[in-house]
Amino acid sequence: MQYWVKVVFTDNQEVMVNNAVRHTISDDMEVLEIDTPQEVMIIPLKQIKYFSCDAAVFAKK
Repeated sequence: MQYWVKVVFTDNQEVMVNNAVRHTISDDMEVLEIDTPQEVMIIPLKQIKYFSCDAAVFAKK
């Protein structure tokens, strides 16, 4: 299943990923990883103001 993830950085720039297949926070709480079929984005959490995702990710099947 693909879904969207929006990341807003501390400088108020935004990145919208419309085809995410997974997003996770590392065990050490240092980075956010967003996986798409084409790429893997690794973003330091210190640079993120907030991020949000499609609520369908959490829907029960």
